[in-house]
Amino acid sequence: MADNDDMTSKKWLRFLLILLPVGLILAQIFWQPPRDRLEKIKTAVRALIPPIEIVFQYFNFNEKNALTQWEDKTFQGRSAYWIDFQKKDGFVHSKSEQAASAIFYRIKFKTSEFPFISWNWRIGKFPDKSKAVDPKKRDDFAARLYVVFISHFFTNFRCLEYVWDESVSEGTILESPYSDQIKQIVVQSGASKSGEWVSERQNILEDYKKLFGEEPKMKVGAIALMTDSEGTEGEAEGFFDDIQIGKANL
Repeated sequence: MADNDDMTSKKWLRFLLILLPVGLILAQIFWQPPRDRLEKIKTAVRALIPPIEIVFQYFNFNEKNALTQWEDKTFQGRSAYWIDFQKKDGFVHSKSEQAASAIFYRIKFKTSEFPFISWNWRIGKFPDKSKAVDPKKRDDFAARLYVVFISHFFTNFRCLEYVWDESVSEGTILESPYSDQIKQIVVQSGASKSGEWVSERQNILEDYKKLFGEEPKMKVGAIALMTDSEGTEGEAEGFFDDIQIGKANL
């Protein structure tokens, strides 16, 4: 009994240590100019998602052949995906010229066991949507990351799609023009950070429950990366690195 109490106390302590910096940030928000408040709030919300401490799968892309086990999925034309390096750090470099294709990695896990995913990404060039009116033509992104849930016999699927949009507000939920089984979440917005690496961390399980209104009945069967510009008939460029799937040790 004493061991259980001690374990519970440790979990609460770890939880409080996570909340402490959030509280400090929130306490300062109302002392900031209005323009700075939104960014402060975003920082506080992100801090509520605990870091991944128990890693199920990690993709660091530091080898030239790091994409060997990734497969292509072509929709219209082929976007280019390759391993690039800056000094000794490897990452996925992607470019699209009026094309729409993705790369995906087959993987199986339950989000109840490993609910978190984190990654780094950067934008080289956004697709120009200024003249695009049709929803399908506007469905172009320089960078998106998919978490794909697949049934045992591949008869059913659902998908969470994390995107970086140049204008739609962060936190917006978009409906895919192709399927109601795909939910798009804008996790980064705007071009102000497009030239720099940005770190993301999402709770897949909670995102799924929020967007589909129920617990996942299917396992995750794949993750995918995509840069596309076929709808806007232009160009797009993105970068991806350090994808981790795992859980927090709370």
